[in-house]
Amino acid sequence: MTENELNMIKWWLIENIFRNDSIMFDDNIRRDDIDLVNVIASLYEMLHREVTHEHYEYMFHWANKVGSWCEDQLFINLLKETKENDNK
Repeated sequence: MTENELNMIKWWLIENIFRNDSIMFDDNIRRDDIDLVNVIASLYEMLHREVTHEHYEYMFHWANKVGSWCEDQLFINLLKETKENDNK
C-alpha cells in the first residue's frame, strides 16, 4: 500500500465515519462492550504505522469536530499487554 492509498482511506474514514454525527452518536455502534468507532480508529492507527512507520494518533480530532471522541490505542494496548504477559 502506498501513502497516497493510505491517505485516500484516511479521508474516507474521516468524512464518512469520524465526522458523521449519525454514526458517532449511535448507541448501537458506540456500545460499552465493543465500540466500533474505537475499533475502526485503532485499526487505522495500526495501518498508518505499518505504512508510514509513524504514529497518527489524530482521529480523536476529527471525531471532536462533531462533538464526539474516539480512542485509537485499542490494539496497541492489547499487543503491549500480550507481550508483557508473554515475558512473565
